[in-house]
Amino acid sequence: MAAFDPGAGGTLKSTTLEGIAMEAALILQNAERAAQAASPEAFPNNIAVSFFTGDNVIQVQAALPLSADFSNDGKVTFSAVDYLGTPFTTDGDLKATTLPQAVLELFQRLQNTEKSQPDVGDKVQLSYATETNIATINAEFPITFSVATDGTISVSANPYLA
Repeated sequence: MAAFDPGAGGTLKSTTLEGIAMEAALILQNAERAAQAASPEAFPNNIAVSFFTGDNVIQVQAALPLSADFSNDGKVTFSAVDYLGTPFTTDGDLKATTLPQAVLELFQRLQNTEKSQPDVGDKVQLSYATETNIATINAEFPITFSVATDGTISVSANPYLA
């Protein structure tokens, strides 16, 4: 389990890196759907989150608008563009200040953690295309489904990282 401190006052609540990445992706997808319902032609479909009960996996596919810049010391920096303006509060370990930035940061953290643990496989792929200003996320990682006594179905990220 890759622990993550969401802080006390932020939008995101999960305490594992896998869980908080899944949570952020779902919140962004829901925000997109709400924006599209209000104005279908104004908002793209940049993220898709799918659950597969037979395989117990979540798939996240995203193409997020990207901005690239240079820091004062010449480093190239990338940031996801806040194309929805969804209210978002950050706290804890998260540095992003907008929801799209949070999704990008969290999946980049997942990928970086995977790279340091090669035995877990390559479940998260990210690419940055500066020509088109798009950050692409393709991820598939394990989840667990449970059914409560009242019939409520819950989905949790199954921690696979140390």
